[in-house]
Amino acid sequence: MLVPVTILILAGTGVVSQAFAATVITIETDKDIYDHASTIILTGNVDPVDLRGSEVTIMCKSPGGMGVCGIYQLSVNSDGNFSVSINTATFLMKKDGIYEFQANYSGLADATVSVELTNAIETSETGTAVIGTARSEERRVGKECRSRW
Repeated sequence: MLVPVTILILAGTGVVSQAFAATVITIETDKDIYDHASTIILTGNVDPVDLRGSEVTIMCKSPGGMGVCGIYQLSVNSDGNFSVSINTATFLMKKDGIYEFQANYSGLADATVSVELTNAIETSETGTAVIGTARSEERRVGKECRSRW
């Protein structure tokens, strides 16, 4: 009688230990420094993979933590790997500085990686004036078309 009870206790302990195994997430980028016309390749891995099909959420924080420049929801393959390509040529990543990517795997684990963006493209006064002139011209033409009808 004592042997079957001991076997059940040991078997149950093994199941509980596996269920509460520590989940680890790792993330990395292909480079540390990018310009504002690049693509950041962010890759990572989770171990063990959550069998319920959990996804990795990655939040990009702007320099100084003053805003969010992107949120990505990524599926994890059966090996625990995931990846995403992030375009730096967006208005949300227009400033030079350190951008931080925070990854979270269903509240089980999290990790952070940072990259630096440099050589921001400045908008010149003449470029702004040209854009303003083009808009004014579009409005003038639009008014002329409406007045003809």
